Amino acid sequence: MRQLLEPSLEMLRRFGIDALRPGQQRAFDAIAAGRDVLIVLPTGGGKSLCYQLPAACGAAPAIVVSPLVALMKDQVDALHRRGIAAAQLSGAVSAAARQRAWSRLEQGELTLLYLAPEALAARATLDRLASVAPPLLAIDEAHCISEWGESFRPAYLALGEVRRALAYPQTVALTATATPRTARDIIARLELRDPVIVSGGFDRANLRLSVRPVATAPERASALLSLGANAPGAAIVYAPSRRETERLAAAYTRVGIAAAPFHAGLPTDERARLQDRFQANHLRLIVATIAFGMGVDKPDVRLVVHAAPPLTLEAYYQEAGRGGRDGAIADCVLLLAPDDLTRAQARVAATRVTDELVARLTDILANATQSRKLDGRESEVISQLARCLAAAPRDISAALRLMSEEGLLAHSVGIGELRLLATERRLQTDRTLPDRDAEGLLRLVGGMPGVLAAPQLVTMRQLADVAPERDPRAWLHRLESRQLAIWRPLHAPWTLVRLPPQEVLSRLVRRHETRQARDLWRQRQVARMVTSSRCRRLVLLRYFGDAGPARACGACDRCGFTA
Repeated sequence: MRQLLEPSLEMLRRFGIDALRPGQQRAFDAIAAGRDVLIVLPTGGGKSLCYQLPAACGAAPAIVVSPLVALMKDQVDALHRRGIAAAQLSGAVSAAARQRAWSRLEQGELTLLYLAPEALAARATLDRLASVAPPLLAIDEAHCISEWGESFRPAYLALGEVRRALAYPQTVALTATATPRTARDIIARLELRDPVIVSGGFDRANLRLSVRPVATAPERASALLSLGANAPGAAIVYAPSRRETERLAAAYTRVGIAAAPFHAGLPTDERARLQDRFQANHLRLIVATIAFGMGVDKPDVRLVVHAAPPLTLEAYYQEAGRGGRDGAIADCVLLLAPDDLTRAQARVAATRVTDELVARLTDILANATQSRKLDGRESEVISQLARCLAAAPRDISAALRLMSEEGLLAHSVGIGELRLLATERRLQTDRTLPDRDAEGLLRLVGGMPGVLAAPQLVTMRQLADVAPERDPRAWLHRLESRQLAIWRPLHAPWTLVRLPPQEVLSRLVRRHETRQARDLWRQRQVARMVTSSRCRRLVLLRYFGDAGPARACGACDRCGFTA
C-alpha cells in the first residue's frame, strides 16, 4: 500500500465535510495501516467516503466493484464535481469513453475506476487491471457475495478469484445490511486477511417506523394515494411488481402528483433519466420495485412507503433507509393486509426443484443445443419448457438459474430476424426520434427501402456494434416501444456447456432446498417485525445483531408514534 496522506481540511471540504465520522475515521486508519476492512454502516452512513477518501489521499488507482450502473453514474458524477478523476466501465458509456477510461487508468491519471462484477469475468479485463497493480480494491454492496445476504448475485462469487488475479490488493468490503452470518460469509468468500470490522450500528433514530393495517385492496389503494398526496416532500413508494409500479404511478399522475414508475424492465438510459429528474425535484414521487435502491443518494426523501411487506428485513432496512439521509425526520410506512404474509410465504414455498426436473431439463437442453430447437425470447422458452415438463414456469426459472450459477449454461450470442417497421424517410426526418436510435438503425439496415421490408438476419454482436452505449437489449426495447423495428431471436437463449453427472444435479437440488428454507426463515422474521407488540426498531436491530435502545424508541407506532 502506498503511503496515505492524512486528509487535509481542504480535501475533506471537497467532499462536503469538515471532519470524518467515527466509523469513517476508523476505516481510514485501518486502510492507512495496510489492513483489509469490512465496513458495515447504515444506509446514509457515508460508506462511499471510506474508499473514495483513501484513493484521493494516495491509494490510487482504486478499483471499485459496484452492482448497478445507476450507482456508478451517481458516484462518478459526484466525484467529477469534486475535481477527482473517476470513470466507469459499463454499457452506459460509449466505446470511446471506455477506451479513454482504460488509457487514463494505464497512464496513471485516474483516481477511481468503477465496474460491475460481471465485467471481471473477462480474463482480458483482469489482465489489464493487474498490469496497473491497483493498491486498493473496494467492493460495494458486499452482501451480494453471500447467499445469506440480500440480493445474492452469482457474479460476486468470483471476486475471491479476482483478488488472487490482482495479487491480493488491500480490500475494503462495504455493506449496510450484514447480519453476523452474512459478515462471516463475506470475509470467507473474499479471503480477507484478519480484517478490521468497522460497524457504526444500524439504528437510524430519525426514521419513524409504522405499520398501517388495510383490510381490502381498495383500502390499500386509498391509503397509498393519501400518503402520496400528503407527503411533506420527496417520496418513494415500493411496489411488489413492475406492473404495479406502472399502475400506481398512473394513479398518482391522475390526481396531479408528479410521479413515475421505476423498474428493471426500463431501458438503462430511461432509468438514469428518471433518477436525474427525481434528484433535481422534477419528480416528487417514484414508484419503484427493488431496482430503485442502491445508488440512490437523494438526501431529502421525507416518506418511504411499502405497498406490501418486503421479502426480507434486509430489503426493508435498505429501502426504508432511503429516507432521511440528511438527518431530518422521515416517515417509513408499511401497509399490511390480512393475507399479505401468508401469500408471501406460500409463493416462496411453492417453487419446487426436484432431481427428476433438473435431469429432464438437462436432457431437453442437451438435445436443443444440438438441434437448435427452443427458439424464442427467454420468457417464451421458459413457458415452452414448462409445458413440455408439466411444471410451473417459476420452477423452470429456478432450475435454470441454479444451472447457470454452476456454469452449466451459457447465454447464446444470438441471431434473430430484424423487421423494419419505419420507412427510411421517417428515420431521417422524424425529429421526435432520438438521433442515436435512428442513426444506429440506418447504419444496421443500410437504407432498407419499404415500410415493411423483408426480415433481415442479424446477430446480437451486429446489434451491439451499432447500438447506442453498446447496449443492444435496451436499444431493441426502445425500437419496439416506438414501433421502429422488431427483433425476434431465433436461437435458444441458453447453450448447455457440458453434460453434468447426476451428483452435480443432485447438489443443485439440495442448494435450492437450502435456499428455500433460508427464504422461509427470512419471511418469518418479516412477519415477526410487522406483527410484534414490541418496539419495531428493537426487533429490527436485534435481527442485525445490534442491541438497540434500552427503552421505548418513541419513533415507531409500537412506542407511541402514529404516522
